[in-house]
Amino acid sequence: MESPVVHIQREQKPDLFWRGVTVVGLFFIVVIVAVLIGVPVLLMVMFWNPWLLFTVIFVAAGVLLLVKTVALVRTLAWHARHRSTYVLREAGLELTEWNAVGAEAPVLRSIPWAEVASVVASYRIVRRILLTENGGGTMTETAPILHVLFDRDGRRQIAGIPFSSHRDPAIDVWIQELRTRGVELGYTARPLAWKGEAYLGPEAQLEYFASTEEVIPFPPTGGWWENTALLEGRWHQNARQAQEQAERRDPGLREERLKPTGRHWLLGAWFAAMYALGTGYLLPYLVQSGSLPAGAWPLGFLVVLPAAALFFLPLRRGLRWHHGLVCWLLLVVIAFAVLVGTVEIGPAAEETAMIGFGLTIVSAGLLWVPYLLVKRSARQDPVHRSEPRSSHRMRAKQRIMEG
Repeated sequence: MESPVVHIQREQKPDLFWRGVTVVGLFFIVVIVAVLIGVPVLLMVMFWNPWLLFTVIFVAAGVLLLVKTVALVRTLAWHARHRSTYVLREAGLELTEWNAVGAEAPVLRSIPWAEVASVVASYRIVRRILLTENGGGTMTETAPILHVLFDRDGRRQIAGIPFSSHRDPAIDVWIQELRTRGVELGYTARPLAWKGEAYLGPEAQLEYFASTEEVIPFPPTGGWWENTALLEGRWHQNARQAQEQAERRDPGLREERLKPTGRHWLLGAWFAAMYALGTGYLLPYLVQSGSLPAGAWPLGFLVVLPAAALFFLPLRRGLRWHHGLVCWLLLVVIAFAVLVGTVEIGPAAEETAMIGFGLTIVSAGLLWVPYLLVKRSARQDPVHRSEPRSSHRMRAKQRIMEG
């Protein structure tokens, strides 16, 4: 495609700060691998005790972590040497894409304006940041991306033009050129791309654009920064209405949306286990030391019921009866572990733990109390919008940092 060049967009390398973070992170991973592998081997050489064979588990974990780290380093090194280039010409687009890790040659595509059906402005996930303040959690850092939908060989295809940040002036150059060429320009606040992650591939993105009602028109004037700040609210309202209509047509969609994920299960099990183990050991110890009378066994309910509530909380949006059964089985296992652990504390502690174990077994019917309380506390779940909200928070921070 021979025509004047309007703009050349190159995939940017991470800045110096994030490269430093990567180096520091890899250093700590290497230290962990050395400890997991080196310490068990050293103990076995020094003591040669058959009981130390259980440390093979840690050695295996270290080897697995080492293999994954080597694969990660190779991937990072490959990305550092292979950067995609996107050329905006007066006659159309020229793309040099390194999409597949380990590819020996890039994918070259030339797209004239006549083949472009539409372009949808959206977000791509750059990284997710683990937070330790304001209650923890994660914050998703995003950047703009233009999804180019074009027709070739009788079928719809898609290409993504990523930009470095929300303040990248190149995005406004591309948007203005698309307007000049009369290309239909839309907007969705749902991130569809994440470099290096199995997020949504080209086919899944095409299916999304073919079936979704979430895409709204991008304003005919103004740039990326001023428009997206206003479009997010409009998009959320449109997406919420579309989701409500779809769920009215198919109630199973709501059930699927509220279905707890593995992360919710792990969080519930972790919180419940930590509370039940801590309080489960504390109660027998206080009885053994004389701080509580031997007849303080009813306090065992303060172990079982709050632990059950902690288990149900992460699952509250899609809480079902079988979650109560799993919770009861988990608490029984924990109560048995507490009973075994109190054998060496003393007879009074062992007796209290035994009563607590029996109390846990017979309290299956009482778990409906925290179950119902947690279930009723769950408010109507709105349309899922964690990604756009997090991107909005990230851009708010950028505004503050940029003054």
